[in-house]
Amino acid sequence: MNEQGPDRTLIEVAIERLSADIVSGALQPGRKLLIAELKKRYEIGASPLREALAKLSSDGFVVFDSRRGFRVAEVSQADLEDITRVRKSIECEALKSAIANGDDEWDVGIVAASARLHRLAVRAREADPPTGTDVERAHRQFHTALLAACDSPRLLSLQQLFYDQAQRYRAVMMRQWHGLDEAAEVHQQLADVVLSRDVDRACSALSEHIDLTLQSVYPEGADGVRPHTNAEPKSRRNRQLA
Repeated sequence: MNEQGPDRTLIEVAIERLSADIVSGALQPGRKLLIAELKKRYEIGASPLREALAKLSSDGFVVFDSRRGFRVAEVSQADLEDITRVRKSIECEALKSAIANGDDEWDVGIVAASARLHRLAVRAREADPPTGTDVERAHRQFHTALLAACDSPRLLSLQQLFYDQAQRYRAVMMRQWHGLDEAAEVHQQLADVVLSRDVDRACSALSEHIDLTLQSVYPEGADGVRPHTNAEPKSRRNRQLA
């Protein structure tokens, strides 16, 4: 029985669970995705899993080889550079639409999303530090709020896809979050620029913000290989949510 609701197919459930584990890093880059193992992991049949893997392959999260089968897509500096370039193009276009169409409700949504990040920063200084899941949820809500007034569903769908592509790098390579106070302030500054409705300044600020993921994951301009995930960056200031 599908506990996810009558309107959800097993293929949709499989896509959601697989993509969540890939984006979070629970399924590491390069890991072989065996149908037998996935059936046990998700309690879903082989056919829906194959359909889900095919969909995730088309989205760039999974790769298929006729001899080696399905694997989680590898990570590389060149790939993240490409993701960053596409993200900037898509999100800036969506932001222009959001600014043009945004009303008071849009403004309030951005302010509320920024406030959530500030509350997490406060928790980090107290006895109830937020989890990585808490931080990522608030971060995703912030970027969703920025573009919520965009009137193009296709742009928003693409934005979510490439946000997830970038999030995979943050999750895989940045195991611990530092400097939530600074991260909250950076996002507040971005929110302020967007709410000023100066399109050129807002798009420039958003582009610089999106670049932070690339700068954080490959702070020394690594030559396309996966950095050591346990190594601390030279400056924690570069370890930013974007």
